Amino acid sequence: MEDAQNVSPLPERLPDSVEVSQNPDLRMSPNLIRALKAETGKTLDQLLGEGADEADRIQTIVWLQLRRQGFDARWDEVGDVALEYVEEAVDPTSGEPSTSSPPSAAFGA
Repeated sequence: MEDAQNVSPLPERLPDSVEVSQNPDLRMSPNLIRALKAETGKTLDQLLGEGADEADRIQTIVWLQLRRQGFDARWDEVGDVALEYVEEAVDPTSGEPSTSSPPSAAFGA
């Protein structure tokens, strides 16, 4: 019988797509920003700023969402995962989205 320490886990398969709201949560810790830069070789402004490439913006949002879901995906793998925008549920008592997140100071949201 093989020892469990000698068994390599299979790679975790990424989903075909991830869902995010029309105004995705872009909150990040400094360590997450460093991990993103280490993974991409680009600064946050290069990935999400005004002059950023649209594909990099979408890929960054997908990468962040996958990280929040517990995946440790490589940047090149994330480029194959589609981004699906979903409408936020509306709170019937206020007419506002039922979940709220603080506006992003860095990105003017």
